[in-house]
Amino acid sequence: MTEQKRSIRNHAKELLKSGEAVRALNVFESLRPSVVSVVAQTGYEVVLVETEHIMHNPETFTNFLLMARHLGLCPTVTIPEVSRTLVSRTLDAGALGICLSHAETPEDVNDLVRWSKYPPVGERALAHGPNSDYQIEDASSYCADANDATMIVLKIESRLGIENAEEMISQEWVDGVVFGPGDLASDMGLHGQLDHPDLIAAMNSVARIALNKGKAVESPVYATDPAEFRHQREQGFQIFGPIRTTEYDMLRKAAAEAIAPFQ
Repeated sequence: MTEQKRSIRNHAKELLKSGEAVRALNVFESLRPSVVSVVAQTGYEVVLVETEHIMHNPETFTNFLLMARHLGLCPTVTIPEVSRTLVSRTLDAGALGICLSHAETPEDVNDLVRWSKYPPVGERALAHGPNSDYQIEDASSYCADANDATMIVLKIESRLGIENAEEMISQEWVDGVVFGPGDLASDMGLHGQLDHPDLIAAMNSVARIALNKGKAVESPVYATDPAEFRHQREQGFQIFGPIRTTEYDMLRKAAAEAIAPFQ
């Protein structure tokens, strides 16, 4: 018997559910076809789009999300807060995932699920736009497929988030956990000390909770070579890539390397 064709799929989420790794790249300002094409060409599965610190033109935002989807990527949008308007519009614009920055309370996580999932799981309203490739032939099947495909990621970056991590991660619809070491360090009184043992220990405590519950999580400390990547994979970590940096950081680094021979 062949598997029934799904109306919407999320390859990255399917990889996570099967225990595989995914690679994500973070984009702040550069919502261009060239950027999303290069992200897909170089082997990433997820493109993270920042909206906590950046305001985007709605048309450009939608175009970027749609192109990412058509290139087989999982466009996941980092949002600064949970509200029906923000979550619904972001998903209806074409996002396949939501990353909640400053995830701190179980109530926030429950609200995120509420507005991200269609009934009977949540209360998301049905639209026939970019989210569904502008057509829905079977609403019941589409809603079920979309609930399965929509990825929910928590970004832990405060002491309150650390304290409530176990209850938040226990929410059944949470798919993954990432960290914001910069803000977490500041909240702990360790401004800029990203390698401080207390900061690493705090992130490790959350990582252990996620691993014990079978939820995808990134390593508190980035792998810097293939051997360390393999070691982290053996430990159970699944989320990798430069998601704590920006495209202009990467451009600056490449530009510096390119000009070095001429200085």
